Amino acid sequence: MSENLDQSYLPRDGGLPRLLSEQCATCVLRPGNPMDLRPGRLRQMVNAGVQGQGITCHDTLTYGAHPDFGPALCRGFYDRFGHLTNFIRICERFGGFEEVDPPGEENE
Repeated sequence: MSENLDQSYLPRDGGLPRLLSEQCATCVLRPGNPMDLRPGRLRQMVNAGVQGQGITCHDTLTYGAHPDFGPALCRGFYDRFGHLTNFIRICERFGGFEEVDPPGEENE
């Protein structure tokens, strides 16, 4: 359970939750299954995200390609499903998000 909290895009310092300003290059919600997810996995992730707090971008996870970047909400999820997610709707009403550019070559 604590591992999931460590990967959350929610702030621990009282600031706003972090949201990518645009989709990362390998966003799971881009056409063509860029992350080679098994059949049904994306639907499972989206359903869990809508019922919970969304999806943290895989590129921003501490065990991903950019471990020091810090977790951020997946922009693809936010754009397509954020309006269905009660938690995200509440965040919008209480100050919104801090938008951050996706990690990538220019940030390395």
